[in-house]
Amino acid sequence: MFNYRNESVRAASATYRKAKAAVVESLGVDLPNTKYPSEDFQNAVDLIDEKILNVYKQGLRRGLRQVIAWIANGTISFQNGGFKVNTDLKIEIKRVKPDGTFQLLRYKLTPVDLGLEEGETD
Repeated sequence: MFNYRNESVRAASATYRKAKAAVVESLGVDLPNTKYPSEDFQNAVDLIDEKILNVYKQGLRRGLRQVIAWIANGTISFQNGGFKVNTDLKIEIKRVKPDGTFQLLRYKLTPVDLGLEEGETD
């Protein structure tokens, strides 16, 4: 006899498995399946939060190092209680993709982007 409830449970389990597989693939991690698809999916979602926090911390460290370098070479200076930026700020980031290849990202920030006027103190 056909039971709609069993079919619904199987469909939900299959959906959890597919969603979990997509998440772990995009994160580039290996997370084995257990007996409970819903818990596996939740574990994968928890990895997203952890990954986001790690990327945020890495970006913060890189950003602070770059600002220190700009201060050291005079691109950014602190005068009369404000910051002075002498030129556009160029940033290059080498990003590693989940497949192991690299992507070079380039950004240019003007003093106006930072809420400053070029050559003026804030």
